[in-house]
Amino acid sequence: MSNKCKEAQSPVVFLKDESARQRWELFHRAIAHAKQSNVSELDDIDSESGDPKSGGPMLSIVR
Repeated sequence: MSNKCKEAQSPVVFLKDESARQRWELFHRAIAHAKQSNVSELDDIDSESGDPKSGGPMLSIVR
């Protein structure tokens, strides 16, 4: 009988595999959240830049 058969049926191995899967899922969710936060922040900055009350000087050309 091979060790691979014993390990594949072992509940300890299953728990380790499940734990690793959960860690990877959490990692990917954290990355997705960070990306979404960055996109939201950039959108907020873009929407404020079009607002004349954003605090920056507004330039106009007068002829």
